[in-house]
Amino acid sequence: METADLLVLGTARLVVVCYLLRLLYDLRIWPWPRSAGASADRIATAIWCSGFLLYLLHFFAAFHFVHHWSHAAAYAHTAKQTASVTGIAWGGGIWVNYLLTVWWPVDIWFSIRRGLARLPDWYRLTLHVVFGFILFNATVVFGARFWKWIFAILLTGTGCTLPLRRSPKRFW
Repeated sequence: METADLLVLGTARLVVVCYLLRLLYDLRIWPWPRSAGASADRIATAIWCSGFLLYLLHFFAAFHFVHHWSHAAAYAHTAKQTASVTGIAWGGGIWVNYLLTVWWPVDIWFSIRRGLARLPDWYRLTLHVVFGFILFNATVVFGARFWKWIFAILLTGTGCTLPLRRSPKRFW
């Protein structure tokens, strides 16, 4: 694998892992015991911050190696990918990536200030809907075939465990 591919694709895959760990934390299906309290929150926040740094590396690598620092080239590339899947040549999805680039550090700031576990339920739900939509499109719609199976397993697992994790006070 070339350096450009490693930076663009490798970092994107690591971002997915960091997001999935955040999702597991919010669903209370966390690999570290919650009895650790604040330390589990700090670990999850550190992973989330690492995910953002990896995302920035992915974003800048894609703009450098693939789009040559051209928004028009990124838009055209997105439109071409969208047309190959949907038949509609629309590159507006690039703006969703720009939104993510602004929103993620704001989310980190809130997460550090309040703690991941103390963020409002409506906010976490909104975050996971937006991130889930972006990751679904980046992996299942536009990604390699193996992502379809990974997402199917993750969605099934999440769907099966979510009802077991609900408490009367919290959505998540």
